[in-house]
Amino acid sequence: MRLGEPAEGPDRPRSGPLHLTESDLAELRLDEGIRVAEVGGRFWTETFPGFFQPIHQLAEHRADRVVRPTWRCWGYRSVLVAEDRQRANGAYPVHLDPDFRNWTVARFADHRRRDLRRCQRLVRIAVTSDPEPFLAGGWSAYTETQRRIGLRAVPRQRYLDEIARRVPDPRRLFVAGFVGGRLAGYLESYIVDGVLYGRDLFVRDDAVATGIATGLYHRTFEIGAASGLADRLCLGPEHSERPGLAFFKASMGVGVVRLPIRVVIPGPVRAAMRALRPAAYHRITGGAPQRPQAGAAGAHP
Repeated sequence: MRLGEPAEGPDRPRSGPLHLTESDLAELRLDEGIRVAEVGGRFWTETFPGFFQPIHQLAEHRADRVVRPTWRCWGYRSVLVAEDRQRANGAYPVHLDPDFRNWTVARFADHRRRDLRRCQRLVRIAVTSDPEPFLAGGWSAYTETQRRIGLRAVPRQRYLDEIARRVPDPRRLFVAGFVGGRLAGYLESYIVDGVLYGRDLFVRDDAVATGIATGLYHRTFEIGAASGLADRLCLGPEHSERPGLAFFKASMGVGVVRLPIRVVIPGPVRAAMRALRPAAYHRITGGAPQRPQAGAAGAHP
């Protein structure tokens, strides 16, 4: 199944993104070279060296099934099923719309709708499965975004090889934005077991002020809602160290929900993480020092 027309063609209506199961997502992650462990027919992945969580972030487990997925891990966690949530020992703070089936743009804040109108004047948004625009201009959007958020970029050839494989992959939805006929940013998403995940957003520095990020999310939300395949929307964990990002997501109606989890981390590792990497500790356990209040400054990703 194709995800849409080539980027240089019209953005025609489509049936919606492919719906993935947990095992489908496991195959996708294996194709990306990411470690995956299977336990009792459920799949876990390594989010950073030695720490595992369900491959489908919002997948729920019984408390007694939250067990070490591989001997090579030092910690792991999972969201719990409703009947076991009294056994939670932590929380997963995640940007979540639990009523996505009834989504409309009215959930955007007034200033976010103004941002969308600016994007619609300045940016052409299109669904695409054509890798050529990404091979020509995606590297700038990717590296400039990584620099803005303080993350290291992968080598250029690795990026080009991966984007050439990912964009035509029918398991993924790519929505791209073009300014002056050139790729200015893109958002990759997919639907897994009824959850639309907005996975990766990359925008060139000179396009941030166009409102392109709002436009890319808006088009993705439209497609996901129209597909009828998603009843929840997830925009990833809360990053307490980046309050502007939380403000941006909340302004699209996707606030932070704390989901009860079972988390296992050795005491010394927990103490060191709390002291040295409080933001990561917050994302993993839900516990963290007081985070600053989000405001308009730095509201764009």
